Amino acid sequence: MSTYRIGLIAAHSHIDYPRSLRLGVQNTLEEAGHTLVSIADLIPYHTLANAEAYLRVACEIAVRLDLDATIVPVGCMTANLSGNNQKAMGLLQIMDPRRTLVLEREVEGFRCVTKNNEPGMRECMRHLIEDCGFTKIAFVSGPESSRGARERETIYFEEMQSHGLDTPDRLFARGDFGGDCADVIRDLLDANPDVEAIACACDLIAYTTYSVLHERKLVVGVDVAVTGFDDNVRSAHMDPPLSTVHMTSYDYGCMAAREALRLCEGLEQEERVISSRFIARGSCGEGSENRAMRFRELLRQKPFPADEFVSILMNSTISMAGPRVTSDFRSHVKAFVSKVQASYLAHLADPQEEISLFSSHDLSVLFEQDYSEFLSLEGFHTVAITLLEALLEESKGEDASWVIDQISHLHLRVARLLNSSVQTNSLNRDKREWIIFHMVDDALREDADPAKAYQLILGEFERLGVASADLYLLPEPMEFIGARAFALSDSVHPLGTLTRGNIQMLLDSEPIVLQKLLGHALDGYGTTSSCTVGGVMAGNELLGIAVLKDDGLNSHGQLMALLNLGCALKHLQMIANERELNQLLNQHNLQLEQQSQHDELTGLLNRRGIKLLLSHDVSKNEGRPATVMYMDLDGLKYINDTLGHDVGDEAIRETARILTACVPEHALLARLGGDEFCAFMVADEADAQALADRIADAMEDYNKTHDVEFVLSISVGWATSQIDDGFMGRMPELLIKADERLYQMKRGHKQARRS
Repeated sequence: MSTYRIGLIAAHSHIDYPRSLRLGVQNTLEEAGHTLVSIADLIPYHTLANAEAYLRVACEIAVRLDLDATIVPVGCMTANLSGNNQKAMGLLQIMDPRRTLVLEREVEGFRCVTKNNEPGMRECMRHLIEDCGFTKIAFVSGPESSRGARERETIYFEEMQSHGLDTPDRLFARGDFGGDCADVIRDLLDANPDVEAIACACDLIAYTTYSVLHERKLVVGVDVAVTGFDDNVRSAHMDPPLSTVHMTSYDYGCMAAREALRLCEGLEQEERVISSRFIARGSCGEGSENRAMRFRELLRQKPFPADEFVSILMNSTISMAGPRVTSDFRSHVKAFVSKVQASYLAHLADPQEEISLFSSHDLSVLFEQDYSEFLSLEGFHTVAITLLEALLEESKGEDASWVIDQISHLHLRVARLLNSSVQTNSLNRDKREWIIFHMVDDALREDADPAKAYQLILGEFERLGVASADLYLLPEPMEFIGARAFALSDSVHPLGTLTRGNIQMLLDSEPIVLQKLLGHALDGYGTTSSCTVGGVMAGNELLGIAVLKDDGLNSHGQLMALLNLGCALKHLQMIANERELNQLLNQHNLQLEQQSQHDELTGLLNRRGIKLLLSHDVSKNEGRPATVMYMDLDGLKYINDTLGHDVGDEAIRETARILTACVPEHALLARLGGDEFCAFMVADEADAQALADRIADAMEDYNKTHDVEFVLSISVGWATSQIDDGFMGRMPELLIKADERLYQMKRGHKQARRS
């Protein structure tokens, strides 16, 4: 069987809808042996600023990776674009229709899976009006940009009107799908003190409504009925259980995954629409299901039906979990039920024996794993209390005080667990955020050694519980906000990889073609488990791509990690660019300094250069004899006047070459300008005379062996003195002596030319 990699343009946030949708896709794919590649959109959800640019990056990455199919929740995309469907359709055109499954909209040219909110929402409204008899029903919708919110509110108004009920403006309000709308609910209650029911466009708004009603000492299901939409994990375990429309994004994700697999296999579409249905619970005044009666029936059965108890506890406690998590948790629940069974049978055998059905240790073991995305401790608590109440009913006529004690103990222990869980989650969250922010600190502390900084950053991912992380840089940062055109490069450069705790730096590796990035990141890992791919962004630039294996870090944590990773890499790039610029400036300054101290024509020191170096040579040779030598090229004016300045320049360059070959290596040699040269060397009178002779011989050899238009001849004068504290003070006197000696030689050369 082929193994497929299926992408999902995913909103990585704490909001239930995208989170549950992703879990449905992930669990369905993993159970079938395939891989979910979650493409993080990384939109700053507190502002939705530049959402189109962020979504475009996610779409471009999805297209360029070697994915077998990509699931695009275009409704979520539109909501993030403030309801601008035209922009969403423009982004969708980036995708390949042959490999794309669109959710929530019918889009021509694409395979689509939609949802039908209408049946469940109509059932909800008719239940409130026809079954419960309410006439004053308020509706709290979602943002106007949300198509789903508009569909639900439309049905509210239609049903109210069809039943002849008034819908004044004061009965309608807009909330927030994240549930951050307590003030909206308060204003609604103030405007409608006689409201009988509040229908909410999502469960999170309903939860907030519960809180505000409790704050006002109003009882849900007695003073005011409340309904939701989605049927989230918590809904069945609220107090009272929330009546809601069952349209879970988790189920939608499962359906989308199945259809994406059919797309990969080239099969015809099978599932097109997921439909909603209403579930009536206690928040509308209904009594809760008589689970206690069922438990009493089970307790009377022999043998003890442990498997059914396990199933009931599982269904009330855990949902939206993948096969691995479900299997692990089921084994804990089985062990727990076995202990309860043994304790109950021991009590039946000897009612006087003191027993404990639940211990803090048992509950701690049951919930020791981090199932925060899937687990409802409140749900377990509700069912376990119902079980004890069934035992209490079965113990009528006997001393049932032990059951009452167990109920009290369970209430206390679950409360402590919940409190401990809140504290632990808070500590874990704080620790996680500290580690995430430490990525930037690593970059700040180690910016002089980028390789070490990258290694430390990968180490932070390991501390966050990420099993595998791969970092890649684009050849050049790309502006993705405000850019008129945007196209990813064909390749990326690996920075490093984290695999099962092993960090390997890949800075010297060859670039990787973008289409092979997933193969590079995942094939060596040997599993088909899901991963997140996210652009590494900072400011308005896309710097690279990160691949994180989905272990130990929830989606919101991944979002925070990727954003901080971008800040860290941007800092390192800025420092590297600054260092490169400084190096160029230093080289330029060195060149300028070199030019300022050297003669442009010959490359010898100039007057400034020899002055700067002279004092240094003098200071390190104290007590030794030193010679200052003046040299003057004979007949340069004649060469310039008769043969031209270009030939004159050649004569000067050849003279400089001969002088460089003759003077000692440690000597300072300079061209002072025109036909004048100067040398300073640690040498006595005899050494100076020998050098003058050597120069004369070299000139004569040159004239004999080179077929040029000119004859080289140079006049030399020098003066010698011991280097001591007064040497620099005697320098003018030495220069005068050397100059006089030079002119004596020059007069001799002129007389020789005349004769």
